[in-house]
Amino acid sequence: MSIFNFLRRKEKRGLPVTKSLEDAILAVTQSSAGVAVTANTAMSYSAVYACVRVLAETIASLPLNVYERLDNGGKQKAFNHQLYPILHNIANPELTSFEWREISMLHLGLRGNAYSEIILDGAGDVKELWPLRPDYMAIKRYNGQLVYSYNSPTNGLIVFPADRILHIKGLSNDGMYGLSPLDYFRNAVGLGLAAEEYGARFFSNDAKPGGILEHPNTLSEEAINHLKKSWEANYRGLSNKHRVAILEEGMKFHEIGVSPESAQFLETRKFQVNEIARIFRIPPHMIGDLERSTFSNIEQQSIEFVIHTIRPWLVRWEQVMNQKLLSPAERRKYFIEFLVDGLLRGDIKSRYEAYAVGRQNGWLSADDIRAFENLNPLPNDEGKIYLVPLNMVPANSLVSPKPKETKSMELRSHRAAESRRRIAESFMNLFEATETKITKREIAEIQKAIKKYLLRRDSTDFEGWLDNFYEGQKEYMQKNWLPIYVTMRQSVKNAIANELNMEPDKLYDSEEFLTAYIASHVNYQANSNLGQIKKILRESESPADGISVRLKEWEEKRPHKIALRETVQFSNAQARESYRSAGVRKLQWVANGSESCPYCNSLDGRIVGIDEVFLSGGTHFHPEGAEEALPINTNIYHPPAHEGCTCQITAAV
Repeated sequence: MSIFNFLRRKEKRGLPVTKSLEDAILAVTQSSAGVAVTANTAMSYSAVYACVRVLAETIASLPLNVYERLDNGGKQKAFNHQLYPILHNIANPELTSFEWREISMLHLGLRGNAYSEIILDGAGDVKELWPLRPDYMAIKRYNGQLVYSYNSPTNGLIVFPADRILHIKGLSNDGMYGLSPLDYFRNAVGLGLAAEEYGARFFSNDAKPGGILEHPNTLSEEAINHLKKSWEANYRGLSNKHRVAILEEGMKFHEIGVSPESAQFLETRKFQVNEIARIFRIPPHMIGDLERSTFSNIEQQSIEFVIHTIRPWLVRWEQVMNQKLLSPAERRKYFIEFLVDGLLRGDIKSRYEAYAVGRQNGWLSADDIRAFENLNPLPNDEGKIYLVPLNMVPANSLVSPKPKETKSMELRSHRAAESRRRIAESFMNLFEATETKITKREIAEIQKAIKKYLLRRDSTDFEGWLDNFYEGQKEYMQKNWLPIYVTMRQSVKNAIANELNMEPDKLYDSEEFLTAYIASHVNYQANSNLGQIKKILRESESPADGISVRLKEWEEKRPHKIALRETVQFSNAQARESYRSAGVRKLQWVANGSESCPYCNSLDGRIVGIDEVFLSGGTHFHPEGAEEALPINTNIYHPPAHEGCTCQITAAV
């Protein structure tokens, strides 16, 4: 039997709650640090308060809408549904929707459960929602049905059927109750509270943990009490700090206890803040811990907060509300959903650059973009027109009948190649900006390490730092490259579909291919950079100067060089995968480079099987007109064949 039930039964019988019972309750909430941890005491700890507040205010501030499903697969806000004003504006006569959700999320954060009473009107529709205290609620199952028993402080015991209670659960192991974070992490919270209490006591005693006054003679009890009171009155507390102590009659003072440094007091407090943030899955910078934060990782952590922290809570809320507040018939037509787009929006420059890519490559219309920015559609359906990258004209103006048999195959191939070359060019600025961001971070961190290690002639530790840094750099590169490759993949797919007169959805997206490609690019780039630095470190007489010169070269040349190579490399690699999914068996090399390039001109028009190579690795390519042979280090299945090559592959029939 739980303590709650036991106390309730004693009170119903008119029996007093004794001191021993209070001690039993205290024992249940006592942490190993010796501090009782309850919902109220936990909220007095700043880290817990901050984490719960972030969760509660974030979810309470999100727009909560009731939507109506449309026949075309879209949705629209159901302003006329009786639930809309309740969930969006006012939950009951005393609480706004914000306040109701804030209270409910506070209960979820501290106790793992949020309960609200559902008040119905005469027609059986939801009229009001009232939050209930989770510490007064008990759930039982009678004849297979859940029953909620609420021990109201004002109205006594009230029993609710399950359909009258909106119960949102946190992580659960039985499906009835959500698990309380305070129950499972009582010691972590207790240690934080204990550290705060220790600090307060420490400073209240003039930063002295305690001491002993030694008197050479025997003192009476009255003299001992007088001496103790006199000492504390004159020297205890911050107001008496640095006062001169005068010891008479041969007395001596002996300090006891440990210093805060020895007890690692400050370190403990810092660690506990991160420990609490980890429990609630809150990025430390959001609760004021900026020790390890930078501008770039704060932006990434904020996005991860929405995806990995807020989103799971929203799904819990949405599914329970759809289940409890809408009838089965209504659920076929309506649904309840939070709007989180605002939390995921980047700065205006990043958003507009992304919109430009989508608009120019044909998968976003003006109305799509205006909807993202919370703007109304353009009049007369003007914003519904999609563009294609070739000439930036309405896509339907380029629709033409299937080419006649007499149409030149060469003309078709060159049109397709030209279209994809323009796609590659349209991504040049985005690739270069991303590589510039990655390079600047890389250079800044290496320069710091040079000052820390190399200028002190500690090359061994510097080399170890390099290995650790580039492992983390790979992860950073992957996060920054992924959205660009995903966007470019869609653009290339659209171009291939247009070339083959297919729907883009018919072309299969291989996530394994994309993941492997990005990993290969990141590993090659990171390992190459690491190898260059290590070579200078081992061979240069002045490694710090040599590395600085190389970093300057990277800053000036690398972003453009990588952007030029990757836009061509990936557009062709993705094209090859799209052709494969469409059943194409042969590929043709189409030269787009300089007319005077002997290598590109020699390959122009060459046809191979989709799994065959245009040039074999370990050979030298020396076509007619070339002054020197081009070394081919690896098998070339598609362009580029050399630095600066902008050729493309197309389907060969």
